[in-house]
Amino acid sequence: MKTGELNLLTAGNPAKRIIVFALPLLIGDFLQILYTMTDAFIVGRWLGINGLASVGACYSIIGFVLGFVHGLTGGFAVITAQRVGAGDAQGIRRSVAAGLILCLFASIVITALLLPLSRIILTVMRTPTEIMNDASGYVMVILAGTFAGIFYDMLSGIIRAGGDSFSPLIFLIIATVCNIVLDIVFVVFFSWGVRGAAAATVFSEFISAVLTLRFLVRRFPQFLPRRKDWITARRDFGTHLSLGIAMGLQQSIVEIGNILVQAAINSLGALTIAAVSAAQRVRGLNMMPLFAISRAMTTYTAQNYGAGKMDRVYRGIFQACLISLGLGAFMAALNQFTGAPIVSLFLKDSAEAVALARRFILFTGYTVFILGIMLVFRSSLQGLGMRRAPILCGIMETAMSVLAAFVLIPRLGFTGVCLVNPLSWLASGIPLYIAFGIRKKKILAPGMF
Repeated sequence: MKTGELNLLTAGNPAKRIIVFALPLLIGDFLQILYTMTDAFIVGRWLGINGLASVGACYSIIGFVLGFVHGLTGGFAVITAQRVGAGDAQGIRRSVAAGLILCLFASIVITALLLPLSRIILTVMRTPTEIMNDASGYVMVILAGTFAGIFYDMLSGIIRAGGDSFSPLIFLIIATVCNIVLDIVFVVFFSWGVRGAAAATVFSEFISAVLTLRFLVRRFPQFLPRRKDWITARRDFGTHLSLGIAMGLQQSIVEIGNILVQAAINSLGALTIAAVSAAQRVRGLNMMPLFAISRAMTTYTAQNYGAGKMDRVYRGIFQACLISLGLGAFMAALNQFTGAPIVSLFLKDSAEAVALARRFILFTGYTVFILGIMLVFRSSLQGLGMRRAPILCGIMETAMSVLAAFVLIPRLGFTGVCLVNPLSWLASGIPLYIAFGIRKKKILAPGMF
């Protein structure tokens, strides 16, 4: 595309446009999974089971922060995409200005609030004593660099709002390579331990943010706020915060449940923590294409909603559900044959941990299609600007996680751990399907849920 040219998703076959837009997102997600798997391999091989367990023990805390950040910046980008679809040039600039200003404040608040509390949270989560110091150090380094991740997400979201999902992929490739190289340098050669792995992540995110900003300035100059846009952007703070916080809360509510589940897993010992940590990498591969489709649906729905083409929204949702069903079946079959060999790469000389990880993978692999359909509906509602329905979805998922943490895992042990994801996906989707089915017409009015 030429400088300033937009890629509108408001024409053409919905399924084709969704898939084409989702492909760069899928590749990007694969690169991130590749990095996390490489990170787990390096940490597991050089720092052992306890090193991998220390990273896994704080996985849910990091997920809580990242979930809120992704939701917050995603909400800001939805408003930008809606204005792109409506052709509102001044509204786009004000949206970009409002989003960037709010991201600055968010990064300061998140770091200031959570950094001093990180070790206390790990203690409450019953993190084993032998891995406490490493887990705490990992969390603190990640939280100190939160600003880099926030601005990278925001800038990438602005570019995708313009219909370009390919260019952020280029910068993600560069960042992934840097991340892997720095992981090796910091962990293997400098012997910085798990803190080195965290530092590699922060530096790579900073590189991504700088490259993305430079590209945004050159590729979409019409998106850049003018002086008056920075001043008038305050008028849009309420709109952006309303949707951004709603989407952020939806994500963070889910992560609160994950923290409770992680606390229950921590009580089962370092071996189980390491097994789940390794299995989650494979689970990420299962979920990766489904999340790519859902993220594409957010931009697709937002642009078509802004353009007033609700018939395309319905067609897109239906076709995306069919795509997700097919992807879920394919990933489940693939997972059957590749899951165990992959986790064995991370769990050095621990047959028991590999066996536990394989059980976890089988449970989640054969039920991942439930997640795919739920994500399509949730992302579509978010693209329409809905606030309450996705939050209710997160509450239901968290409720199931609480049930797992306090009932299933204490009574069923590792089997309870394996049941958490399938039951949570099923519970979180129910309110979305009911709301969309019963109120198909009324649901199109922003703010109804």
